[in-house]
Amino acid sequence: MLSTAVVLAGGKGTRLRPLTLTMPKPLVPIGNVPILDHILTLLRINGLKKVVIAVNYLGEMIRRHIIEKYDSYGMEIIIPRITPLDTADAVRKCRDFIDGDFLVVMGDVLTNMNLREFAEFHEKKGGIATIALIEVQSLLDFGAVIMGSENKIMHFIEKPSTPEIYLVSLAYTRIPGNLTKLYSNLANTGFYALSYRILDILDENPYLMDWGRHVFPWLLENNYTIYGWDAGDTYWADVGRPRNYLTANFDLLEGKVKPLMPKGNNTMPGVYIGNNVEISTRASIRPPVALGDNVKIGENSSIGPYTVLGDNVSVGSNATVERSVIMNNTKIEDNVKVTYSVLAKNILVMQNAVIKGFSVIGEGVVVKSNHTVQPNTVLEPELRLVEKVIRHGP
Repeated sequence: MLSTAVVLAGGKGTRLRPLTLTMPKPLVPIGNVPILDHILTLLRINGLKKVVIAVNYLGEMIRRHIIEKYDSYGMEIIIPRITPLDTADAVRKCRDFIDGDFLVVMGDVLTNMNLREFAEFHEKKGGIATIALIEVQSLLDFGAVIMGSENKIMHFIEKPSTPEIYLVSLAYTRIPGNLTKLYSNLANTGFYALSYRILDILDENPYLMDWGRHVFPWLLENNYTIYGWDAGDTYWADVGRPRNYLTANFDLLEGKVKPLMPKGNNTMPGVYIGNNVEISTRASIRPPVALGDNVKIGENSSIGPYTVLGDNVSVGSNATVERSVIMNNTKIEDNVKVTYSVLAKNILVMQNAVIKGFSVIGEGVVVKSNHTVQPNTVLEPELRLVEKVIRHGP
């Protein structure tokens, strides 16, 4: 059985800026748990014993995070000192740490995929590679595949347009014996089960850098068999955009990603509370919510629904925070209102300020008193509305 996984955690997360200007995307929290920790939990639950994490952008932050929490993961974790040029190159440079057939998983998506079932499918088929697929509404942001009979992948299209999907699907249905479905939006999830033999191919062909753009098309052109595994009703979310990131937090709060859960004690349905939390008896908590460690909520404030407050977050009196994510060490003063927004770490929102829908506030920003942040605003880290803030606790 497969026991090793390579986690790709080196991307820059450019679509999730400004959050990823000061933290790597795999450490961005969902339900007060870093995305990477959700992935590591999933690997452990599915019986993986050894994990190799390939880092690049802000990689030292990931390395420090893993070292600090190493004893809690229950697996052997290795973070090689490499500088990968792309996703396949990352695996190529991790070769010395891989034993036998292995999984490649993305370190920046939220999923509860049954990786054991996926690995067993790969072992039964015996192909050079198996790709986990999931049906999506639109393929414009994903790599698409055309799958024929016996789950064999016939063709790859990287982030295709609708006409491309139709024309390629139509062409393959005209090949005798093919059972390709038209309009089946099967997307590449970025989760792969791979034969150890593929490492020789990567070494012999150093120009193969990216799995979707280079490796898999090359394998098909050279008559290797690649299988597709339909993940079915699996939860899988690309959190690359702020709105998708909010939705992923909401889904985790709702219990849609079980067995993965928000951080904290599940004290009542839809409520997760960390340690040393102080909530005024006159405050209102509307599930689902997750409150991190050392959170303080003042009187007459309303928190939720669909709200995550990180560790050391302080909310003053008569404030409203709903359908939002507030990250660690952020202070929200009296009479503030935050809706449908994401606030990074170390932010100060001064009294009577309003932050409106789908705004994203970068780390260290101060929002001044009585200021209104208009909908869809993006504020870069440490923007001087009043003064630069390094850290604010409760």
